[in-house]
Amino acid sequence: MLAPHAAIERLYETHQHALFTHLLRLVGDPMIAEDLCQEAFLKALRNWDKQEQINNQVAWLYRIATNTAYDYLRRRRRFQVASLYEHDQASDNDSSMEQRLDTREPIQRVLALLPTEARRLLLSSYAGHSTHELAAALDCSNAAVRLRLFRARERFRKIYLQMSVS
Repeated sequence: MLAPHAAIERLYETHQHALFTHLLRLVGDPMIAEDLCQEAFLKALRNWDKQEQINNQVAWLYRIATNTAYDYLRRRRRFQVASLYEHDQASDNDSSMEQRLDTREPIQRVLALLPTEARRLLLSSYAGHSTHELAAALDCSNAAVRLRLFRARERFRKIYLQMSVS
């Protein structure tokens, strides 16, 4: 059995380029993909003792890299949502009332028609909260939150389509 550093080095030499390409497809930025690739290998090294239970080291490494990329994308999405909200507030003074109503009103009207729980779930999900976080907050299972989110999205879609047709 190889020492952890030697084993990670071997994995790095053989899979670094393919892993980088995989991450690049996920995040779309070469600099960020390179950083995430390095972070994935560091996580693999830190958790090397846990991988003995895993049959396929390469699949394990890809799972670490994919989860690292998803974490990055979630953090970025939270930041963008906050930034867009701040931009909307700053531009409110510059745009006319009609322009603001044209872009926001349909979504706000649909949200107002949804039951409170569905509206909260959708907004929390859009803000970047994971289903695990929502499940903990609601004291229910992750599967229950995913089902509730699915139903809320379907209800939103149905109401939105009805409003746009009429």
